[in-house]
This record gives sequence, C-alpha cells and structure tokens, in this order.
Amino acid sequence: MALLEVHGLSKSFGGVTAIADLDFGVPEGQVYSVIGPNGAGKTTLFNMLCGIYSPDEGSIRFLDREIIGRLPHQVAELGVSRTFQNLQMFFNMSVLDNVKVGCHLRTRGRIWSNALRLPGTRREEKQAERWAREAILFCGLDDYLESHADALPYGVLKRLEIARALAASPRLLLMDEPAAGLNDTETKQMRSLIRQISGTGITVLLVEHNMGLVMDVSDRILVIDYGSRLAEGPPEAIQNDPRVIEAYLGGEIEYAV
Repeated sequence: MALLEVHGLSKSFGGVTAIADLDFGVPEGQVYSVIGPNGAGKTTLFNMLCGIYSPDEGSIRFLDREIIGRLPHQVAELGVSRTFQNLQMFFNMSVLDNVKVGCHLRTRGRIWSNALRLPGTRREEKQAERWAREAILFCGLDDYLESHADALPYGVLKRLEIARALAASPRLLLMDEPAAGLNDTETKQMRSLIRQISGTGITVLLVEHNMGLVMDVSDRILVIDYGSRLAEGPPEAIQNDPRVIEAYLGGEIEYAV
C-alpha cells in the first residue's frame, strides 16, 4: 500500500479544468516527483493534497485515511508538511523562532496553560526549541540561528522554509519548486538536502522544473499535462519517453545543474 494514494482526482475553476481524473500512488520512503509544463496543474494538486482546495471528484488517502474534507491544519496533524513556491516566512522573526513555529503540532499546550506559564508549558517550550535547533542544524543553518529572516539571502530562506516543515516531524513532505531561483551552488546544496531528507525515511513529493535535479534525486516521476497523467515511471524511462519530450520539453531535453 502506498503512503499516499490518489484516485480519480478532478478540479475545475469555472470552465477551466486544472486536474482531470488523476491517479497515482506515492510509495513510502521514496522521492516521488511531479513534473509538467507551466499550467499543468501541479500547484493545484498540492493545494488539494494539503486541504487548501477541495476536489470536485476523487479520493485522496494518506496512511489509508481519506483526507478530503479535512482542513489544512488537520491534514498537517496527520503528518503532511509543505514548502511553497513563493516563500511563506515570518520575516520579522529570527531563524530559530521561524522554525519553532513548525513545532506547534508536536506540542499540547493550550491557551490557559500558556497564559499562566505552567511548568508543563515551559517544558514544552524547551522541547520545541530542541526540535527547532535539530532541524536548523540538519538544514545547515546553524550559522544563522539568531539572524532575522529579512536579512537572509534567498537560498538560505529556501532552506529555512524546509527546516520549519521538518520541525513538524512529517511522514510526507511536499516540496513546491525548492530549486526555483537558486544559483548553481545553491541548487547543489538543495539536491544534497533532498537526499538527506529522504535518507531519514521521510517520503518526499517534489514539484520542480530543474530537470537535472529531478532526474538525479527521484525514485519515480509522474508527468502531467493539462491536468492529466501523461506518463509515470523511473527517471530513465521518463527521460526517454517521446510523449514527455514532446509535451513537456518541446522536443528536446536539457539538464540544468
């Protein structure tokens, strides 16, 4: 059984079909990538997996539980974390405090215990800081621990968002174009980080336009075009599929660093 199973998923906006009768399964422990042209429906798919959008039809099962109808925080509580194509950051907060936000699903503090500063709350705050520091170290951000987010380079901010997602201790991490806007050195760092994440046993569902990165880190790749499944398989099969070359790459495959 796949960790994440999608069956017959469809979503339209007015008269425009974003996702059409889509089926796929993500095996646990793998890096599973979703690629396709701009406008193919990749971000819409992520928004449905996270509970931001409700599909018109279909089923999304995570850990063999239906998640359609759950709110985004309820999906997150099940073990699904996400990064965004456009950074979603608290720019007036430090790196440490940004990542501590990701720990809130792992704590049990309630409004009254927090307001009264009860001993249990103080213990949870210390534990959350330990979890946050672990995620920061894992993502290579220890030199920026007390830096404010608004003072950080773009490539560091990308890793900061991943650290915050990891602080929630997810089973499944959705990564929406983590290499977008990165230079060659930063892209190599991102490639290494994705491999490290997968090495811990976390399942990664990746949307990315950098084909060099996708082919290098993926166990399997799903290609969608106009919201429909075009091809699915291991990287070597996808890169040689004439339908993919024609529909997604315009007749020529180019690999970025």
